[in-house]
Amino acid sequence: MENNNKKWIGHLAALAVYIIFGINPNCSKVVVPQYMSPAVYTAVRMLFGTACFWLLALLQEVRGKSHDRANYVREHVTARDMWIFVLGGVVLAGTLIAFSEAFRYTSPCYVSLVSATSPLLVMILAAIFLKEPISMRKSLGVLVGIGGALMIVLFSFGIDANATPIGLLLCFVNIFFYGSYLVMTRGISKRYTPVTMMKWIFLYGSVICVPMAIPYFSVESCPLFFVLAPAIAYVSLFTVLIFATVVSYFLLPISLRFIRPTTVSMYSNLQPVVTACVAIAFGQDIFTWNKPVALVLIIIGVYLVTTSRAKADD
Repeated sequence: MENNNKKWIGHLAALAVYIIFGINPNCSKVVVPQYMSPAVYTAVRMLFGTACFWLLALLQEVRGKSHDRANYVREHVTARDMWIFVLGGVVLAGTLIAFSEAFRYTSPCYVSLVSATSPLLVMILAAIFLKEPISMRKSLGVLVGIGGALMIVLFSFGIDANATPIGLLLCFVNIFFYGSYLVMTRGISKRYTPVTMMKWIFLYGSVICVPMAIPYFSVESCPLFFVLAPAIAYVSLFTVLIFATVVSYFLLPISLRFIRPTTVSMYSNLQPVVTACVAIAFGQDIFTWNKPVALVLIIIGVYLVTTSRAKADD
């Protein structure tokens, strides 16, 4: 019963993460690239996440000492795991950079549609690095999911101006980094608290992103910083920083602690649905026939992948 309860915690955390991720592209599109360059946008997210998680770590330590100073032990990170944090920071930086750059060339709907293929990529990476078995059912799921991804690419050009080759390529780069991040941090998510994980990962990610952003910090590239943007841009940025940066990446290690990376990524099915509804409602995108068809194929593929093992393994 206790294990089932823990799995429910993992599933609920993953559900919350991907609902937030579904709204994130809509908010990001409001800000990037019109009011903030992608490089600066990514650096701001990294710095904000670093500040929040280090502050939470400090409060966690103060609270621990105040409750039981005699028995309080600071969470120690081994040298080997610190290198995983470094690598996690690099991969997270790559994820967020590709994500923000994609908005120069495509719409929130395409960012989320491509993101729905992440369980298929995670399955392949988990099989290579975590030795998770690949069954015939999983293989069929991969083929169906790839069919959905190909439909996004092949049937969008000439129909939708948002389906640019470089935009879709950046979307796929984004999910490659994100899938790598899920697989890479699976082990350490069981050994450390979410706050400890994220304070180091965001710190190392900031070391990469901030120098890249400095040349783009100007009134032309980032009018938002010079109070030259509408209120909706500031509200959108605030939403991304609080929910899509801090809350989601706090919940992600919790979900990975209790359920497999492939199962966590299954919830990415929600992302394009949430994103598309918001984007079409607010005029950020248009409805085209291939989007729901591609989504159905991707969902079928993900279902086959994630149900190919016993339910107890989820």
